[in-house]
Amino acid sequence: MQTPAILGSLQIPVTAAPASVAWINTLVGQTLEATLEANLPEGLLLRLPDGRTLQAQGDLSFPLGSTLQLKALPLPEGAGVRLQVTGATQPPTPALLAPLVQGEAAQLLARLQTDQGSAPTSALATLLRGLLQAGPTAPEEPSAWSGWMKAAMKTLADPAQSPTEAPFHQLQAKEGTALFEVPLPWAPDAQPMRIWIENQEEGQDRGPEKVHRVFLSVPFTRLGEVRVGLEQRSTGLRVRLWAQDPAQLQASLPGLEAELASLGRPVDVRLLPLPQGLPDLRALAGGPPLQAMG
Repeated sequence: MQTPAILGSLQIPVTAAPASVAWINTLVGQTLEATLEANLPEGLLLRLPDGRTLQAQGDLSFPLGSTLQLKALPLPEGAGVRLQVTGATQPPTPALLAPLVQGEAAQLLARLQTDQGSAPTSALATLLRGLLQAGPTAPEEPSAWSGWMKAAMKTLADPAQSPTEAPFHQLQAKEGTALFEVPLPWAPDAQPMRIWIENQEEGQDRGPEKVHRVFLSVPFTRLGEVRVGLEQRSTGLRVRLWAQDPAQLQASLPGLEAELASLGRPVDVRLLPLPQGLPDLRALAGGPPLQAMG
């Protein structure tokens, strides 16, 4: 008989559940199914099919809502029960959140490369073909970035053009946020450009102030990932640049600051190192509004 793989292990010591010692001991030798219900300060909460719950010590890498197959074994000297995880099924992804989990850039790019759709999608497909023909020179033209970003974001938010992605954007819009993943036509194998948008009202003595923030994550061949944060308030514009190697961008700061100052508003520009292991912007979409401007 083939021995099942062990995907993790938990334990229920009798010292942690003295009132349930007799019942816990009846689990030894059984194969159980349980739902991963919640994280606890000292372990996990499991729910059995009959509604009873178990508080087990340990940690697992499965998301909440996963269904676990468990083998109950005795701990040495009657100290309790060990639960070996022999199988796990992750919970289904809600349809509205599919773009958050799966990403939307690859699906958009695939649709455009085989476009047979309506006029707006066809127009974006035409723009895509033009950028592909331009090749590596396309990123050097600001108009190429601007045109592609605006057209792609409009397409992703349109239910008629993007029936899978648009409901996700409509859900986010109710919270005053938006996340877009835009493929880069001139670098189809690279990570997409990620754009996070926030619109908030913050309290002031003279009434609420509208604050607009935009964050971009862009992969570059030479620079690596670069993140840009823009925050617009009545007092001016704050700009933050995070780079894996800030020294490569240092010489560009004076020109950038001068160009932004020409808009007639106070500008505060800072260049910062991008910490290693930082989650991508997509990982922030399900949480509270992003606060990274410093």
